Amino acid sequence: MPSSVLSHQAPALLIKLKYPNRFDGTALCISTFIPDIDVIIDFFLPFSIRGITHSLLGLILWTIPLTIILTIVFSRYIGPLCATIAKKESVLFKPLRYFGIDEWSNLKNKSYNSRFFLVAFYSALIGGLTHLLLDLPSHAEIKLFYPWIILQSPDFLLYTIKEGSIIYIGQSLIDTSLYVYRLIWLIETIVTLFLSLYLLRYIKKHNLISKWYKVNRLDKQKNNSNP
Repeated sequence: MPSSVLSHQAPALLIKLKYPNRFDGTALCISTFIPDIDVIIDFFLPFSIRGITHSLLGLILWTIPLTIILTIVFSRYIGPLCATIAKKESVLFKPLRYFGIDEWSNLKNKSYNSRFFLVAFYSALIGGLTHLLLDLPSHAEIKLFYPWIILQSPDFLLYTIKEGSIIYIGQSLIDTSLYVYRLIWLIETIVTLFLSLYLLRYIKKHNLISKWYKVNRLDKQKNNSNP
């Protein structure tokens, strides 16, 4: 899988740029991260939930509802807080302003009406689906149809490019061999990482977040003025 943060968000940012008024950008980006939240949760459980989080069933039962909740929390509190930090006059926060984090204060202007929940729902669905599709060529197993069936990746993806050793860390073991699917993971991670950074800078440079929310506010005012 590409990196959960920044790399997986590249398709979401592209979709938001292409259809700015049809998708909730926050829900799109958060949903591309949610399937990998098992990395955190598994530390507190005696079993792994990775199978369900990376399945089509998990997309409906896990990714979508959690994305909607986190979209509200992020838009109300976390995003504006990050914007406040980014606006501080310090060279340490200049990179945050460069990539538009200071514009996240606009997120607090979201309206949580029926349209928001509809748009957030299908935004989470699409964003989560892009995660699963990007993961397909970079795993040894395909868990899309978990728990009914787990498929092995095609043999060419399992081909060993370079033999490595087995490293034991407690009860876990790590195979350091380089397989084709791991090489694909590396390539995907690097390419989508730089694409995400480029898109964030593009959004900031063209002041798109402010424009998107300005349009939303005008539409809201127009609807409120109608009898």
